[in-house]
Amino acid sequence: MRTFFIVIVLAGCGSGNKTSIDAAIDAPPPTLDCSTYCAKIQANCTGTNAQYSNMDQCMATCASFAVGTSKVTDTADNTLGCRINYAVAASTMAATQCPHAGPAGDLITAAVPAFCSGGDVCMSFCTLEIMACGSLDAPLPGNPKDATGNPLFQFRNLANCMSLCPSWDKTHLYSTMSMGDSLACRLSAATSAALSVTSGKTYCAYTADFPTGACAGTASP
Repeated sequence: MRTFFIVIVLAGCGSGNKTSIDAAIDAPPPTLDCSTYCAKIQANCTGTNAQYSNMDQCMATCASFAVGTSKVTDTADNTLGCRINYAVAASTMAATQCPHAGPAGDLITAAVPAFCSGGDVCMSFCTLEIMACGSLDAPLPGNPKDATGNPLFQFRNLANCMSLCPSWDKTHLYSTMSMGDSLACRLSAATSAALSVTSGKTYCAYTADFPTGACAGTASP
């Protein structure tokens, strides 16, 4: 279990002025919604720490997250609340906290995750991918097809995605520029596919067990 310490510096103790303790007590916790989450992570996770290419991509991906209970208590669950917690912390520790706040909920590595993925980054990916691309058991409305006439779905269902995901490359860290046959690239493609059915017609095929496009070939960076 991780313990979080909040250090509050006293300032302005003159009569009639609130101290920073007063301000911290009076400040409401962040609202548990996608607008709050995306505002925080887009402000605090930029450059090489960016988790989304733009606000629309963040908002679309956020729709796949379970809400959770609150910013304060969700620190190790696959929830929106947990991601908001680390998106706020990223204001001072972006390099370490942005991956926990991002779509994976943790670093993509062979190690067992312990932050906002609920213990398995595959669940983060598969939940998003099925929402964005549908499944054989439950296609998107109208069962849309891509330019080659193939349905957008890549997996039979969530369980099928989860059974295949452990075999994919997890040695490459996630970024908005992930390329090649890896979980990182599939996740990046899924955030793009979530934008719309039109985007899905390009990016859903990148998320497959045998991916095409940017997620085919040798993984990088």
